[in-house]
Amino acid sequence: MKRDTVLVVDDKENIREVIKAYLENEGFRVITCGNGERALEYFREKMPDIVLTDFRLPGLDGIELIKEIHRYDPDVPVIVFTAYGSISSAVEAIKAGGYDYLTKPLDYDLLKIILKRAIEQKKIKMENRFLKEELNEQYSLDNIVGSSERMKKLFSLIKTVAISESTILIEGEYGTGKELIAKAIHRHSRRRHKPLVTVDCSALPEHLLESELFGYEKGAFTGALNRKRGRIEIADGGTLFLDEIGEMSLQLQAKLLRVIQEKQFIRLGGLTPIRVDFRLIAATNRNLREEVNRGNFRADLFYRLNVIRITAPPLRERKDDIPLLVKHFITKVAKREGMPVKKIGSSLIDALLRYDWPGNVRELENCIERMMIVCDSDTLTVDFLPQEIKDTVEDLSNGGDERGDSLVDIEDAVEKQFGLEEIEKQAVLRALEIAKGNKSLAARILGIDRRVLYNRIKKYKLS
Repeated sequence: MKRDTVLVVDDKENIREVIKAYLENEGFRVITCGNGERALEYFREKMPDIVLTDFRLPGLDGIELIKEIHRYDPDVPVIVFTAYGSISSAVEAIKAGGYDYLTKPLDYDLLKIILKRAIEQKKIKMENRFLKEELNEQYSLDNIVGSSERMKKLFSLIKTVAISESTILIEGEYGTGKELIAKAIHRHSRRRHKPLVTVDCSALPEHLLESELFGYEKGAFTGALNRKRGRIEIADGGTLFLDEIGEMSLQLQAKLLRVIQEKQFIRLGGLTPIRVDFRLIAATNRNLREEVNRGNFRADLFYRLNVIRITAPPLRERKDDIPLLVKHFITKVAKREGMPVKKIGSSLIDALLRYDWPGNVRELENCIERMMIVCDSDTLTVDFLPQEIKDTVEDLSNGGDERGDSLVDIEDAVEKQFGLEEIEKQAVLRALEIAKGNKSLAARILGIDRRVLYNRIKKYKLS
């Protein structure tokens, strides 16, 4: 059974050792240190479950330590104790985010009660968050929608890497959702309560991109009438997302590399270095390794970025997700435009599955939005597809029923004529027909596990 870890911070060694002995006897795992700076290093490395700290410490005091700890994880309880007990210091500690306050000499029975109560509350909060995330993210993660094996692996990878502080490089074609992946990583990281600052490196010329990143002092150049903070400075404590970093010039790449290495920068026209602490996520539609070989991208920057690499899969490689994405976009547009949710024509899904979607998920979303706006009936059918997609998809007329019946309509019609087993058999047949024999997709259409589908196919002797 995992023991809860307590970080004890006090500048007096004898006090640390007494507290450590007591807590270890109570079943806790204990880490000790004598100053705030070292405590912060320990916290980042070990991630203890709870922190006990003296109010007055050399250097970084207890109040500042609380604030710094909660920059990384606001859920960690911090209990403050001091020999200088007063109402004002107690209020100051609680305002700074302290969980509770004790005076020296410590009442160890009270300390034990407070510790167990704090840890129990933290566990309840984490369990509630976990259950909520599980409920909301069965088929999506922060608006990244999919239930294919490829997307399940992507969701798992995002959750795994989010809690680290490592630099991440996201690769993928236009429209594959690289920015959504960056947002999901930030929202599941310890920095989620700080800003996610996005910079599109392809949207600005070099001189404007430099001032946007680094900011500038008043008078740095013509038109610099006031001091401006750059995106790097604004991202302090949070996450900096550099989209399409492959478009950045070699000169600017060198300056960015220096910021990554030294954790500081100077505003344009400035003299004073400014220290920053941010997590870097970069994205590109290019193959940066090939760009390095061509001399278009710095090798040293590439290796700095290429710590954890995530590939956003193109839609043509995860077509099983198209029905789920279509449903998601229909609901999204209907909610935004205040219109009813339209049904999906049975031949429409077949047509969408045949198309290769060179613009990926973004193209599919735009397609569904257009269809929702121009469709004057309650059902989306092939007739409302953009002409360029209809021209690309071959033999649509042989792809299925053109009446636009939804699966619900089909099952209702069958139910009037047959018993439950026949209804089930017809539903399985219809799902297999729409999915063109793809059993994984058919199972998702029916909302059942693939093993259950195999059992039904065997039961009804379907091929």
